[in-house]
Amino acid sequence: MRAVWLTVMTVFTAGANRNLCQAEPPAVTTLPPSEATLPNGIEVSQPLSPVLLPVSDVPPFADPLRRVEEVREGGSRGQRGPLGPSWSVAEFLLWWPKAHPLPPLVTTARLGPPPALGDPNGVVAVGGRALAHPDVAGGRFILGCSLGDPQDRGAELVYFFLGSRTIRSAVTAIGNPRVASIGLAYVDPRTGREEVFPAAAPGVATGAVVVTATTRVQGAEGNLVANLLDTPGVQLNGLLGYRFLQVHEGVTLEQVRCASGGCGPIYDEFDGHNRFHGGQLGLQAGLSRGGVFLELTGKVALGRTFEVVRIDGVTGFLVSGPAGSQTVTLPGGVYTSPANIGRHTSTAFAVVPEGVLKVGLRFNQSGRLYVGYNLLYLSDAVRPGDQIDRNVNPANIAALNPGGGYWPPDRPRPLLSRSDFWAQGLIIGLEARY
Repeated sequence: MRAVWLTVMTVFTAGANRNLCQAEPPAVTTLPPSEATLPNGIEVSQPLSPVLLPVSDVPPFADPLRRVEEVREGGSRGQRGPLGPSWSVAEFLLWWPKAHPLPPLVTTARLGPPPALGDPNGVVAVGGRALAHPDVAGGRFILGCSLGDPQDRGAELVYFFLGSRTIRSAVTAIGNPRVASIGLAYVDPRTGREEVFPAAAPGVATGAVVVTATTRVQGAEGNLVANLLDTPGVQLNGLLGYRFLQVHEGVTLEQVRCASGGCGPIYDEFDGHNRFHGGQLGLQAGLSRGGVFLELTGKVALGRTFEVVRIDGVTGFLVSGPAGSQTVTLPGGVYTSPANIGRHTSTAFAVVPEGVLKVGLRFNQSGRLYVGYNLLYLSDAVRPGDQIDRNVNPANIAALNPGGGYWPPDRPRPLLSRSDFWAQGLIIGLEARY
């Protein structure tokens, strides 16, 4: 019995090996006509012809790898390029602009007459150092899109602003036991000596001085964007475009002065307006790993700044007459006179570099949330504090010469002094690519 079993197994194994090695075709079974069609009515080929199904009948996941790639890259829209089809960015800015430069202007004393600059009994209350600005909030918005496939070139528009911020420094001798006198310091060009205009003095006048500084900044860009490098975890883009930057600042000195001739305001105003236009180049480098990314952007614009200095001033007197009290005004304050009042313009070559650093989280291919640091610099600007000429001919101070007239030397003059301007601070942003 054992011998018979071994014989059967040997024959079976040999037959199976012969069938596998020779790969004989399987037997063909012919279906009856009633079973030779599929459920949708398509005939089954006989015996070995391939059956071609209509495109609409191809299962949606017939090619799993292709379907997964389409879902990951945006479905029927095709693969997403380095820049993506379009993008939009909204950023909150919290920046600190450069402080206002001010020459020494307001001096005070606890006892005696107003002190001239350098008097050991006096204190410089306003000026002699920059008038610092607190933080200023603002926003920046970016809209961009690719210029055709493969989405490695595009264009974007940028607009940003900083809200207007005003700071005040007030000095008063009214009801203030620590201040008996207030003076506005100047230099008499006829003698070269430090003098003082008595804004408040015991037995001469009483009043207060308020110094106000304002800043407003906004800008716009139009850039062409080109991808230069796109590898896993590293991307490099180039920028080429146009930049506009506007910086408006102002400084005013307001006095309310009551003297023997009556009470009235004395007002000095200096405004510096800067408008930059220029061409711009830049690079944007990004590193990413997982959901974290680091991005660094550097830009530099070369062009010209159109600079406007506006100077104005007025002195008011409240006088009594047969018809009652009335206010009489004369042009000029203390640091302004007909010699420098007006609109003065100039242009200058300027450079505007900008640096941005961002660190944040990335959500798939469509969104990013980040925080960062931004520095913006303007190499040439007219700032209002630099336009105050402390060389003042006292004969041209309307409050000291109420009869009017204009006397040489013609000081103060328009200075058109230039310096630089910068603003820096924090950014919090949200970016969407779709």
